[in-house]
Amino acid sequence: MSFRQFPAVDSNGDSHIIIEFKPEANGSGHNSESTPRYELDDGRQLVRDGREFTTSGGELRLTI
Repeated sequence: MSFRQFPAVDSNGDSHIIIEFKPEANGSGHNSESTPRYELDDGRQLVRDGREFTTSGGELRLTI
């Protein structure tokens, strides 16, 4: 598994760090295993929609 970090900004202009976790390609063809996972640095999971990320409850919306 590899990861990368990138900055994002919320609606108040506050900066956050998003971490993208990407599984290693193993050639099995399982799409769910090759889909990146996104989290905040505090461990909350994020859902990506283009250049926007939201927490599962929708309380935080980030833009990259």
